[in-house]
Amino acid sequence: MDDFQEVVMKGKHVFRVVFGVCLATGLTACGIGGMWMNGNPNATSHLVPPGHDWSKPDAGASARDTDWQACGGQRSGNISPDRQGATGKETADLSRDKLYAAQRCMLGKGYRYTGTCEGDIPSRYPACQSSSR
Repeated sequence: MDDFQEVVMKGKHVFRVVFGVCLATGLTACGIGGMWMNGNPNATSHLVPPGHDWSKPDAGASARDTDWQACGGQRSGNISPDRQGATGKETADLSRDKLYAAQRCMLGKGYRYTGTCEGDIPSRYPACQSSSR
């Protein structure tokens, strides 16, 4: 009976070790703490703020940024809707409307859109509908 108990105890120890290794691997590889829990960090590394997608022969980055802000954009080059009390859909609509207004404004100031027009959403941008593209 002593040999049997020794084998059972070794089996429990081996099980605990294997279970611990599997648990630790699962939690760090693609579970809690793994990079895929927060999304692929490389997926958005190439994104440029919409205010930086404009060029004009006689205007540098500083002038472009100033004009972008005058058109309703933020200093960072992004767009931020006034979403005070707005629902998710209303926030998205406000953001789209503000982006479209800023694009029309930049076109009116003589800028050329250098961003992409590929895809269902970008193809609808006023900047992509412009003949100066």
